[in-house]
Amino acid sequence: MSLSADLTCLQGSRGAEREAALATLEKQLICPICLEIFNKPVVILPCEHNLCRKCANELYQPSLFHARTTMLVNSGRFRCPSCRQEVVLDRHGVYGLQRNLLVENIIDIYKEEINSTRPLPPPSPPPPAHTTCSDHEGEKVNIYCLTCQVPTCSLCKVFGAHQSCEVAPLSAIYQQQKDQLSEGVASLRAFSDKVQTLISELEETCRHIEENCSTQKQSVCEKFNRMFSILEERQKAMTQRITSEQEEKTGHARALVRCYGDSMAANSRLAESAASSMEEPNMAAFVQGSAEMITKVKAASASGPSETLRPGYERLSRYRFNFSEQERALKSIDFIKVVEDVPEEPQLDPEPGEPKEPLIQNTEPNGNQEAAEEVSQWETLELDSGHIAEEEEEAVKEGGERQEGMSTQQAVTLFFYLLALLVILQRAWAYVGCFICT
Repeated sequence: MSLSADLTCLQGSRGAEREAALATLEKQLICPICLEIFNKPVVILPCEHNLCRKCANELYQPSLFHARTTMLVNSGRFRCPSCRQEVVLDRHGVYGLQRNLLVENIIDIYKEEINSTRPLPPPSPPPPAHTTCSDHEGEKVNIYCLTCQVPTCSLCKVFGAHQSCEVAPLSAIYQQQKDQLSEGVASLRAFSDKVQTLISELEETCRHIEENCSTQKQSVCEKFNRMFSILEERQKAMTQRITSEQEEKTGHARALVRCYGDSMAANSRLAESAASSMEEPNMAAFVQGSAEMITKVKAASASGPSETLRPGYERLSRYRFNFSEQERALKSIDFIKVVEDVPEEPQLDPEPGEPKEPLIQNTEPNGNQEAAEEVSQWETLELDSGHIAEEEEEAVKEGGERQEGMSTQQAVTLFFYLLALLVILQRAWAYVGCFICT
């Protein structure tokens, strides 16, 4: 039901029905932010929900609204708290939203109906000017018993239960405890400020951690993509060499097949011609033409295959490879362990009776140093031979655990040198084959 319909029902009802209409209208006039009756001016959102302009301004400014809500607020936009629809603001902010004058008029009418229906509460009695003693009627409490830790009156000190107790003026104790409480509140506020500063620093640290992690992830992905591209290029080059060898050998074998097929077809035709000549009934004619036929048949029978394939022609034994070293290097890829220098904190003298804790140096194990060296090997494979030689000389100077990594690097370098030599030989063989064919 709309606000106008509820207002019409309110004006035309009496008694319990009127109270129910007031309650229904009140529910529709509640702001979803402050949970109170709308305060003027009331703005209407594009989704037709209403908000107090003050609440909308707080919702638009996260610094003012952070302590009251956890809604996500972006620059220039926010979400309606009722339907979660996104509201985009112009350069005027919430002041560019249209006011809902109808709701403001209904609020005025509602307040008038409430004031005319519900009686005002009775005024509260004024507080007493001074606290009086419970044991002596009308006697003002003006002293404080330090022994019993309770306020009392002068008669209790002179004639009552606090004759032997130590007392002090109540105003002095009041001022003393008030000063102590003020100091405590100030100290608590200072501590809260420190905690808030620490929280801000921690939040800033979390943000930097997220940014650094994103950068590091991107760098790792780029390095791996580079390694993938290198592996794909090497795979393409090696498979291309095998494909070239395949095409060369299969082409030669198929050429021999065609040559031998042509020879077999010629022999078949010669055999058919000889068989047809044998059916000649005239002996003189047969003898006259048989001499040439006999010569052709003998020549065809004596001629064997002019060229045959050597044994093991189909094998590709020269394309052997062993990637065990590379597999071990890939499996050992990891981050380089770096021991960070932590600044030493000033040593404080322990209090008497408090045990002195030993200082523990925070160091990280050096167990993954070999894996880090093997990762650096993959990154240096594309450098020239002079650069590789310089790195080997520096590795020899380091000694110890670096020597094992450098021997692996030398093996990898030798492997790629052999691959380059095989590529040169393959190209030379292709040139020789082209020259032979021509």
